[in-house]
Amino acid sequence: MKGILIDVYNENVRMVEVDDKNVLKSWYKHIGCSMVEPVDINSHDSIMVDEEGLLTLTNESKFFSYNGNALCGNGLVVGVNRRNGKSVDPTSTVDKIRSMVKFHTIQEVRRM
Repeated sequence: MKGILIDVYNENVRMVEVDDKNVLKSWYKHIGCSMVEPVDINSHDSIMVDEEGLLTLTNESKFFSYNGNALCGNGLVVGVNRRNGKSVDPTSTVDKIRSMVKFHTIQEVRRM
């Protein structure tokens, strides 16, 4: 399965492989966390983010914003079959996500 990684540390957006057999563990690895929270971006896709991202802030914390919402840490765009809750390939493209994402430092987010 595919996912779109929003990498705040390298400030890029790219396609990645998500392990079909252990989806949650794969999400944790890509995002760099141990709990995820979905942020719906359309009727099919969600961005998975670190649920505890704001609890572990440091002066080096990195953020991205999507449609004006600042989110802490990496994000992973995945598709969700709303009927059965299973993860699927996202319908959004890398270029679409890239055009909607802006990267920020914690200082920039505090000024927002």
